[in-house]
Amino acid sequence: MEIVKKLLVFLLLLSASILGQPYAAQAQCDRSRPCNPTPGISFKVFDAVTKQEVQELCVGRRVRFVNTSSSTIPGQEDIVRYATGSTVLCCGADFPDTVSFYTPTAPGILIITQNKNPAGSTLSIISSRNIIVRNSAAPAFTLTACAPGSVEVTITDAGYDQYLVRVGNSAPVAAARNTPTTYPTGGANAVTVIGRYANGSLCEGSSTRTFTPLPPPQRPTLSSLSLQGSTAQLLFGNLQPEYQYRLQTADAAAPGGYRTLTTLSGTATSYSLSNAGPAGCFRLLQQDACQPSVTNTASVAVCAVSLTGTSQDGRNLLRWTSESGGNATLIRTNGTTTTRIPVPGGSTQYEDAAVICGTTYRYRVSLATPDFTSTSDEVAVVTSAGPAPAVPQLAATFNLRNQVELTATVAGAPAAGPVTYLRNGTELGTAGAGVFLDSLVSPSLPNELCYSVRQLDACGNRSANSPTVCPVRLEARKTDDNSNTIQLTWTALGTPDAASAVTYRVVTLSATNAVLSVRPVSTGLTYLDLQPPQEQQVVRYRIEATTGTTTSYSNVASVARPVAVFVPTAFTPNGDGLNDVLELKGRYLDNFRFTVVDRNGRQVFQATSRTQTWDGRIGTAPPVQGTYVWRFESTDQTGKRTVQNGTVTILR
Repeated sequence: MEIVKKLLVFLLLLSASILGQPYAAQAQCDRSRPCNPTPGISFKVFDAVTKQEVQELCVGRRVRFVNTSSSTIPGQEDIVRYATGSTVLCCGADFPDTVSFYTPTAPGILIITQNKNPAGSTLSIISSRNIIVRNSAAPAFTLTACAPGSVEVTITDAGYDQYLVRVGNSAPVAAARNTPTTYPTGGANAVTVIGRYANGSLCEGSSTRTFTPLPPPQRPTLSSLSLQGSTAQLLFGNLQPEYQYRLQTADAAAPGGYRTLTTLSGTATSYSLSNAGPAGCFRLLQQDACQPSVTNTASVAVCAVSLTGTSQDGRNLLRWTSESGGNATLIRTNGTTTTRIPVPGGSTQYEDAAVICGTTYRYRVSLATPDFTSTSDEVAVVTSAGPAPAVPQLAATFNLRNQVELTATVAGAPAAGPVTYLRNGTELGTAGAGVFLDSLVSPSLPNELCYSVRQLDACGNRSANSPTVCPVRLEARKTDDNSNTIQLTWTALGTPDAASAVTYRVVTLSATNAVLSVRPVSTGLTYLDLQPPQEQQVVRYRIEATTGTTTSYSNVASVARPVAVFVPTAFTPNGDGLNDVLELKGRYLDNFRFTVVDRNGRQVFQATSRTQTWDGRIGTAPPVQGTYVWRFESTDQTGKRTVQNGTVTILR
């Protein structure tokens, strides 16, 4: 039996020698010769924790090497050692003392060499295996907080074959590298990314990161848009640092009708946009950093204001257009003086008349709403003179205070002014639009009063004088001492159109200017009033002259009739019912005092009303026959004072 064992060892050694495999005692190892592993000699690798065979190793995860070849000599156990490195090892001195556990420390290709010594032999049988060592580092990724309730995860790691993403305590879901993906947070603020290998390796790595959820989005504000040449200056409000914003301009060809010009951070307060142009509408679009975006909140659109200015006839005309509404304010600058001019709501133009010819004015217009202000670029306008203003038309009439009222019009509208009024070729004065009064009319003036007017513009251009207009001048006189008839004579109405027919009417007025009667005049410029009002001491007249649709009135002419009083020379206060009292009779006895005195100069009677009478008594004494002196004093309606004296005799 011993002979048989020795024969088997000899054959094994002979076989190894034939195959070129060094198989010698450790002291006889030649490191300069390559090692050729012996076929049929093998081992397996198992995870130290799970006891599961693995085909790949993982950095930091312990494994065990297990011999899977049969014993060299049946019935006897071999001595097996392992070594790891980048090459196959042959020498027995290179192997640790029967160590079969190993923990990789670096990724790459690892060569595991098995050194097997048959029992009772000093020779070695070599077997090797190449195995991949995988990294178990934490996978790299980025987090971006989206609008409340979502987070964007981007895996930037390239070490693993596959990845899983878990948000909070939710179930992991597969994810691809370099692909931003948005996940619901469910209220969590932590994300874990797990990296694994595809061939069933037990090697994996994980990393957890936290994030701060975004605050609720608020609508941004584009509060101001101001043009300065080709640059638009924009001011913002209500921006949130956690979000990003897109400055957009209206563009019908762009998706959604708006085209993005630039991206702004949530800390921006202003932006200068070059080459903005004179028109266009802008808005701010709030977005989070996720793709595709979860939040899209736009500000109110603000549109630029386009302003133009021209000058004509000493006035500057400003016109503006904008797709934005709002209340307009015109800002005018002349040198260092700036004036803000409110413009009526809804207006798109303004005529500035408060200017001086030859002066340069600079204008901007600002449209304001509760949400924003949009201001145009500045335009410069030099006030220039235009052609002479149009010749105005003039209407002239007397009012009830005998003032001449002059009204100038151009094309049916009040003359803009200033206008200069002339009487009989002599300037009366200059005024703006409205009625001009000539209060200096007096009897010393010529019987005919004729007026004209001319218009001035802001640059001093003067129109021609208008055709003259001559209002009617009326004269009234009594034909006899008692004024029972009154003669009226007047001048003809002078109009620009001498061929126009004029009709006249006589208007009789009361003392309070109430119309008492209106009587047409058939021909001529005279009228004889045969029945003037008997109850009026002062009779008042005016002439109404009408041509076409224009009516003009003359001055008010008056005739004052004299106060007349009749006092009897005697009366008989004897109680017979005939001529028993002294009473006054007469005409226009409105304001008088009648006094009777006796021969001693003592006042015995006084009356201030024609209803008061004297029965001859002095106090309670009976009438005394004799002659008495009376005095009558009166003031008529024109203020004229009349005094009369006489005697009256009491007869028995």
